[in-house]
Amino acid sequence: MARIRSFLSDRFGWPQYLKPFMEKPLPENLNWSVTLGSVLVLLFAVEAATGMFLAMYYNPSPDLAYQAVDFIAKEVTLGRILRGIHHWGASAMVVIVAVHLLASFFYGAFKPPREMTWMFGVCLLLLTLGFGFTGYLLPWDQKAYWATVVGTNIPRDIPFVGDFLTRLLLAGDTVSGLTLTRFYAIHTLVLPALTALCIGAHIYMVRIHGISDHTIDDPGENGPPAESAYHFYPEHLAKASMVFALVFAALLILSVSADIPREDIAGTIDPEYLPRPEWYYMWLFQLLTFFSGRSETIGSLVIPIGGVALLFCLPFLSRSPRRRPADRPVATAVGVACLVGIVYLTVMGISNSRPYGKVVRIPDRALTASQAAGLGHFVDRECAYCHTILGAGGRREGPDLSNLIAKDRTRQWLISFIKNPQAVSAWSIMPKYDLTEKELNDLADFILALDFSAHPARTVSRQAVLKGELGPK
Repeated sequence: MARIRSFLSDRFGWPQYLKPFMEKPLPENLNWSVTLGSVLVLLFAVEAATGMFLAMYYNPSPDLAYQAVDFIAKEVTLGRILRGIHHWGASAMVVIVAVHLLASFFYGAFKPPREMTWMFGVCLLLLTLGFGFTGYLLPWDQKAYWATVVGTNIPRDIPFVGDFLTRLLLAGDTVSGLTLTRFYAIHTLVLPALTALCIGAHIYMVRIHGISDHTIDDPGENGPPAESAYHFYPEHLAKASMVFALVFAALLILSVSADIPREDIAGTIDPEYLPRPEWYYMWLFQLLTFFSGRSETIGSLVIPIGGVALLFCLPFLSRSPRRRPADRPVATAVGVACLVGIVYLTVMGISNSRPYGKVVRIPDRALTASQAAGLGHFVDRECAYCHTILGAGGRREGPDLSNLIAKDRTRQWLISFIKNPQAVSAWSIMPKYDLTEKELNDLADFILALDFSAHPARTVSRQAVLKGELGPK
């Protein structure tokens, strides 16, 4: 065995090259956040391995892609679990790379001499998001199709080259089978190669300049003293392996117990369908709702591209040697504000993407002709886009409309508010509705009829209301 170890050691250059690389001493008081980089490398390996398995059974064509995913999940041995690990692992990579980048920002790990280390880290964040963008088209369901339609049309707003970039992504003018095969090739060939190169460059820079110590201001460029008992191998790798084991266990539990969200096949006609991306793009999806017309470019291009450019330029904008968050109050405040903003937009986007207006709660009694007509206007005018009734049916952005009579709201007050909300309350964000006097009276009558103190509630479907068939009580 000794001769075999010696043979392999000499052939692979262990004493001269690998041993100094693996056993480089590190600061002994590193906190657990510095293991995230190693965990990301291990997660990328898991994604690559499960992706190779899935590629053996996947068919990147519009006619067979949806059925191939079903076949993997239902017929292939352990296919459902491996697909689950791949799916949930992608989300885990987004979370961990974002947390890793945030930790590096707040602890000043981007400062000299680690500028290039930081920039390669930003590239890895973008590549991880690129995996998500190209990957969620592959199941070829409604969400995949329409999210890709929205996402690939964003570059159109770029002057001069916008149409070219969109056609390059789509492999044509619209999302088609060529788009699917192009995204598949990018997802399985181009992005993995670029990611492997960036990971190699990132690790190389870390090994040159050392892991940034999050506990002191300036650990120095030469790293810890040679007599340090803490090394990348085996101490640090063992520490990172413990974190990875916990992450992988969570992925395995999710893969076994949680179903991957899946919608109808792409092309299914559904006029009420609301396009929405994966959760990690939801903040951008929600940001777009604040801009319309010519200003839409601000939300789709200016803010995202400006943010990415700022990340790349950050090491050259902050030249102070101080690294602790408390010693950099302005940078820390800006970072926290951006983080809170992205989390808020993500939560709002997820909340707004929930189905709404499918059901309506009304009193369990016969409605008058005026109240029934008002119920029809409530459904037809999509009032449930904002309003709930007894907490159900809507999106909860506007006030709940149940029991308004207990708040002394009158028919005339409701008519005035619906006709011109800002005239009644300057702070209202509700739009004006151009309704006839009869429609306003009917809608006001229906809202005032939502008094559940005298009658219990019953639930009716939107379709039943539109057809004039409320069904039995």
